[in-house]
Amino acid sequence: MRKRLANVRFEAFTATGIFANGNLEFSGRRAFDLYLKCLQLILRHQVWFLVQEKGVPKELEIVVFDLWALRVAQLGDKIASSSAEADSQQSQVFNTLESEDEQTTDNDRGTISTPKFRDRQLYGTPNLYDCLALCYLGMSTLRLPITPGDIHAWVTDRKLAYRRAIKLLPLDMRDRLPPTYHAVLDPQTMLNYRIFYTTLTNLEISFEKDHEVQWPALNVQPLLFRYLKQLALPLEVYDATLRLADLLGYNFVFRYSGRHRLGIRHLPEAQLIGCLVVCVKLFYPFDKIKRSPESSSEPTSAVIDWRKWSKHMAAAKRAQREGNPGFTTEELTKIQESDVFQMGAEQLDQYLDFYADTFIDDAEVQRTKESDDFRNALYGMFPIEGKEERPPVQTSDGVSHEKALETVQAVHASMKTAAIVEDDSDIVRPGQMYPIWRNADDLPQRAATFYEEAARLAGFSLDMLVNAVFFTEARVEKWRRRQKEGRRGRGE
Repeated sequence: MRKRLANVRFEAFTATGIFANGNLEFSGRRAFDLYLKCLQLILRHQVWFLVQEKGVPKELEIVVFDLWALRVAQLGDKIASSSAEADSQQSQVFNTLESEDEQTTDNDRGTISTPKFRDRQLYGTPNLYDCLALCYLGMSTLRLPITPGDIHAWVTDRKLAYRRAIKLLPLDMRDRLPPTYHAVLDPQTMLNYRIFYTTLTNLEISFEKDHEVQWPALNVQPLLFRYLKQLALPLEVYDATLRLADLLGYNFVFRYSGRHRLGIRHLPEAQLIGCLVVCVKLFYPFDKIKRSPESSSEPTSAVIDWRKWSKHMAAAKRAQREGNPGFTTEELTKIQESDVFQMGAEQLDQYLDFYADTFIDDAEVQRTKESDDFRNALYGMFPIEGKEERPPVQTSDGVSHEKALETVQAVHASMKTAAIVEDDSDIVRPGQMYPIWRNADDLPQRAATFYEEAARLAGFSLDMLVNAVFFTEARVEKWRRRQKEGRRGRGE
């Protein structure tokens, strides 16, 4: 088995013989084989960025490419099929994308995967989501405190290969890929959280079922510390989150038990951030109801001023941008035609630079520069080279360590002390009148700001985080009922 995986792993770049037919476009089995080699080349770029630019241990390369070998092994029947049969494989690329779109509009908003969709994806054609999920699985296996939010930020800032990833491929390889595969390697949309988690869980299930891979638990302690630091939360939330997770029976390990549907509540990442948000809501409520603890030793005796918290977080973001009035990459991708008329000269130049960098292929331009007179004439009239570049504002690295500590200090300095009332039946105590929000639209402004920051950091959309918190709260209610029934059974 090891020898077989090694052959799969190291064969990918012995591609010198696949270009024997001149400039003809491949089809059938040869096209599918070339597509897998292109996908692995992009995966190598992703791993290189994580190791060289982000300082991830070099062992990540070994782990990721062993996982890639397992993924390719699932396609053994397709790779060994005849050319006539493999001609039909090209249509499966679009079938996979259609399935992803269907999954994002599931009637159950908490559902991320169903058996029918899971089977289609596991043994279908892999895509760029598979590459990103394998990178995350590799980092999780090494127990690194990296979240899907980091992957989304790196992809958004175009540091981690995803959008226009096809530009990383040599022209000879691109020329021989059929248009269907071009579309998969050249996504025009932003990374979708729900599709990412669907791909991630399906890979985890398949590796566990087919190869008996046992996934490790999240490295909870450094992740929690990171959440507290970047969200400027008091240290009391750390211990409370761990205690709540223990009461609810969470071990933050993904295990598949044959469920017909997998939901957000089954994700270890959602369980962790859900417990943290519930503890924040208990200790430092977002509403304006006055709650009085019985003792000054209770964690709820300290009160966060959420209005000042929002100001401090906004100030940290402004400091991160260093006064740069330009757009972030995410803002540039969301610009509409009407927005152009409100741009200043610098912003308009930045948008045009971003557009040129995104949609103009330098390798293709260089190849046709000498043979395409029409294009040369256009570049002569509208030159784009030699101009001062205005890169988008980078947000993927987050607030610096020093600025994060300054924000924590500022938030803690603005905290107040709640009034202590020992004996009064009419007083609202901490935990009473606890609000439950089912939809993102129900969130008050203070809560919405916190939820958005927590969702961005943990790697969820706002709706997904609201669902994760709701399911955590539902599990807490079940635990309370069991405790109440237990006391009744003992006659207490």
